[in-house]
Amino acid sequence: MRATQRTAQPAGRLTQRPGASRLGRRRGRFTVAVAAAILVLVGVTAQRAAAQTYPDVPKKHWARAHIGWVTDQLSDGRRLLDDYGPKAFKPDRPITRAQMARALALACRRQDRAFTPVALSDVPVDHPYYRDIQIVLKLHLMSATAGAFRPDDPCRVWQADRSIVLMLKLLYPRNDWSMLTALDPRNWRPNSGWTTPAPRFFPFEVAARYLGLRYNHPSIEDGQELSPTEPIGRDEVAYSLHQALTVSAWKVSSLSRFDTVKLPPLSDRQKEIVAFALRYAGHPFVYGGEFPTPDSPYGHQAHGGFDCSGFDWWVMKIHFQYPISVYQRTAAAMAAAAKPRITRAKLKPCDLIFFAPAGPRSAASTVYHAALYLGNGWFIHSTGSTDGVSIASLDWKGWGWHTDLWGGRRLLKAAELLPPTPTPSPSPTPTQSPSPSPSPQ
Repeated sequence: MRATQRTAQPAGRLTQRPGASRLGRRRGRFTVAVAAAILVLVGVTAQRAAAQTYPDVPKKHWARAHIGWVTDQLSDGRRLLDDYGPKAFKPDRPITRAQMARALALACRRQDRAFTPVALSDVPVDHPYYRDIQIVLKLHLMSATAGAFRPDDPCRVWQADRSIVLMLKLLYPRNDWSMLTALDPRNWRPNSGWTTPAPRFFPFEVAARYLGLRYNHPSIEDGQELSPTEPIGRDEVAYSLHQALTVSAWKVSSLSRFDTVKLPPLSDRQKEIVAFALRYAGHPFVYGGEFPTPDSPYGHQAHGGFDCSGFDWWVMKIHFQYPISVYQRTAAAMAAAAKPRITRAKLKPCDLIFFAPAGPRSAASTVYHAALYLGNGWFIHSTGSTDGVSIASLDWKGWGWHTDLWGGRRLLKAAELLPPTPTPSPSPTPTQSPSPSPSPQ
């Protein structure tokens, strides 16, 4: 499911295509003029090189336009991601940490950045990527561990997403980036005194997916999807860099909506469910997926991951074993079993929530999306529009999440919820005692 963002964009910005399907975002090549204008806007003023094509990137390759766009950008006389020369791009090969460092340094246009060299046991001064690696370390876009950078190791999905988000932070220094600290699992307290076991990369996955940096492969190509800890291919990085360098300034500034994600008081059971669901942030959207690995007990998946109802199924049925019938695997079927249907005002954390074209006026058969409610408007879900699991809010005006809520379904028993806060009875109006009768003389 794709949420349509209807809020008007500032003039001159690239916008998402309203109503596009979950099968992917626009794949076409942006025009040179528009792309150059946006690059100037974010301070990346890259030069345009003569068009570059690679024999190993066929015309039907899903990332061909993005590879072409990225490698046509010149910075310091070098093409972005052009690590193997004009005869090969090697799109399916995992990008190495050294290659990722080079791409980030060029995209930031920080080649002239002065730095105090960091001693690295595995990156000598004559290493071809030495300067690029030193620059990204200086800019804190990547890190070394125990004096080693591991330049030939593959870069993981979460590492690439983190680095590119931090690159955007450099390119938009005046923006509010508080969400990266606010949602850091070491800091985030959705309830007072309660920290979640969300993965350490949680805020970066939320940002990357909100900004559209991840590509949602069509269902017939779901085998190409990637989980956060898998090596990321060079084609996927080309897509992410293209998206980052052409993202609208408005979209980046609106990340501030994640600065304060607080939940209402949760029972022990609700905390258990919310904590478990948050662990899967960044897992990909897979059509028909309901399991984090391909070996689902309900049938083999092309890749581990979840579609929208599959994520609810994984959390609430497979793991916590709530009674959802096997005939209720789709969002519409789950919604039809909501008896009674929970209105928005009465939603509680860990209710299933559903979306339909006409909101609560819709028939259950038209429900197109399902999610898990967290409270205070926030929910967690898997959607093709962000290629996977992330959080969003019912309170985002101009979004389908705000207008299309159909209702909810409660699976938790009353004993698993916090008891309602008693309404204090009004204090009785004191009555004046009668004056005592005078004592007889």
